[in-house]
Parts: sequence; C-alpha cells; structure tokens
Amino acid sequence: MNERNRRRWRAVQISRDWKELLPSMSAPAWLRTIAALLTAIVGRRWAYRTAFTGDDGAMRIATQHVLADLREYSFARTSAFDPDPIIMARRQGRRDVWLRISNYLNLDEAQVQTLMEIDDGI
Repeated sequence: MNERNRRRWRAVQISRDWKELLPSMSAPAWLRTIAALLTAIVGRRWAYRTAFTGDDGAMRIATQHVLADLREYSFARTSAFDPDPIIMARRQGRRDVWLRISNYLNLDEAQVQTLMEIDDGI
C-alpha cells in the first residue's frame, strides 16, 4: 500500500472509531472533531497541500487563480507600507497569510513568478 492510501485508510479507521465513541454527537460536531484530529495527526502541511493541489500533486487551474488573487490582495509583490499604522498593520496581516500559504505549499521562486503572471480576467 502506498503512503497516500495508507493515510486514507488510517483516517477512515480513526473516523469509524470516533463514530463509535461519540454516537450522540451531531454530524457537524463529530466531523469537526475528526478534522481536528486528522490535522493534528498528519499535519497542516498535508492539509494545505491537499486543499490546493490535485491527486498528482500539481496545482489545479482554479488553485492558480485563487493564489494569484490572494497574492494581489495580500501585498505579496508590493510594500505593505502606509503612513497610517492601522492600515499598515492590516496590510502586514494580509501579507503574513500569503507567506503562510506559500510556506505550506513549498512554492519556489519559479512557481511564484508563474502566479504573478496569471491574469484571471476578473
């Protein structure tokens, strides 16, 4: 069994075990609990990469457009400076989100450059 299938099988087993332990919980409550456990077990990097990439590990077209939009919104290419400290703090917070996502996705400079060249036409 390859690593991805092993992780999926393990996640299903954990899910089944929790369903047996917590039968009185509503579906959304136990789903949130399981999601939190999976994130703790396999890590956030896996969760980010799963959300943003396909099964083959390549970024989907929609992912590229979303990341390009986030890049623009979060001042990834430009300075976040503003004379007003409140505005600058908000801009820096946006930039921190971009840096976190790009860190979890292991984006290299070539991928970031490709994202910078995407024009989604919206």
